[in-house]
Amino acid sequence: MPDYSGESFGSIEDLMSYLSAIESTVEGEVSKIADSIDAVTDRISASLRSAIGESTWFPDLKPPPPAPAPIIARPMGYLEASRDWVSRHRAVTAAVVCFIGTGAYMIWRQRRANRAKRRARRAKNGQRTEVVVLAGPPSAPLTRSLSLDLERRGFVVYIPVNSLWEERLIQAESKADIHPLHLDITSSSSVTSTIRKFTAVLDPPNAPRYPLRLASLILLPQTPAPPQIASITDLSADSWSDAFSTHVLSPFTLLQAFLPLLQSHKASILFLTPTNTTSLSPPLHGLENMVAGGMNNYISTLRKELASSEGTKVVQLKLGAFDDGSDRDAMKMVVALRHDARTYSEAISPPVTEQSRVRGSPLRELHLEVFDAIVGKRKGVVYVGRGSRIYAYLGKVMPEGLVGWMLGLQKKREQAKEKEKEDEKVPSARGSPGWEPVEPMSSEESA
Repeated sequence: MPDYSGESFGSIEDLMSYLSAIESTVEGEVSKIADSIDAVTDRISASLRSAIGESTWFPDLKPPPPAPAPIIARPMGYLEASRDWVSRHRAVTAAVVCFIGTGAYMIWRQRRANRAKRRARRAKNGQRTEVVVLAGPPSAPLTRSLSLDLERRGFVVYIPVNSLWEERLIQAESKADIHPLHLDITSSSSVTSTIRKFTAVLDPPNAPRYPLRLASLILLPQTPAPPQIASITDLSADSWSDAFSTHVLSPFTLLQAFLPLLQSHKASILFLTPTNTTSLSPPLHGLENMVAGGMNNYISTLRKELASSEGTKVVQLKLGAFDDGSDRDAMKMVVALRHDARTYSEAISPPVTEQSRVRGSPLRELHLEVFDAIVGKRKGVVYVGRGSRIYAYLGKVMPEGLVGWMLGLQKKREQAKEKEKEDEKVPSARGSPGWEPVEPMSSEESA
């Protein structure tokens, strides 16, 4: 800015130029001062920000985030709800699907197998060529049911008998293809003669165009019926001997007589054994357990010995509970023929008149399994009937003490009920209101 001190302004233009110079000088100084103030302010604010950011005691002045907007849930339908539940419980869904699928497949397979027709092979002219020997008591309901079913499916059935009464019982069925086979297993000569005649029936000298073939031997060894519930110490030697001879030795002797013929015809051997009671080996059932143990061991040994024999298979059907219902026709025949057999009540068990509390499987299941075993579709051990498999499993797993405790507790309950019934019938001695007998007084006492 020009220096005008000590000079006078000669004109107005000089004055104006002087003032403008002063204004520009003031503006420059003011801007310098403002710049200095801004620089100092910036340094102070930076120091404060650094101190506040590094300090831990100073509270956080950051404002909280805003609250989320409320979500309005739309009601889901059944399909969407099911899909959501499945997505949240995948393991449970997979287990349920596997269980239902397996059960449905088994039911479908069983129904398909039951619907399949089971008929014995016949000749081209319709003649029956398959023969089955059903070794069981002719008066037993199971023997009668199996014989009628096998005859209906196209088999020629022979039932061994050892008395005229049993022969008449079979002839009363009026079936042309159910025949009695006289066989006295107590006489070796009678057994040999019977087997020779039976072989001649199967293979006659003048061989026909369609010869008969022995398809199977079915053995129905039964436990003592009615079961003799007694401790081992109360059973006599005669009881053990009779049970062993009737229910163990007789089937063995019969099988030994038929075994060469079975091997020559490549026939199957079927054992039908009850398993519900004997699987648990309960106390006070010594005769039943002895018979069942002997039969199981014998069948196992026979199966191993005949393993090398081609065509001859040993199948054991372990029977559970069956619902055979009432057999009125059989009962009528038994009543009509009772006068011909005085020892009938000692030879067979009395008929069951009370309906069992536990409903069993239908006999159709047993018929189908027997047919499948005859034709070779079953081998080894087959469980059929309600409770057969579960009782066999419990007999292997359940401790012996637990079985005895359960059966003993049941027996005590029955004894207590019987005692209560007797107490109700017989009045007690203490509170008996009955009259006491009074003896007549003598003449001296009356005086």
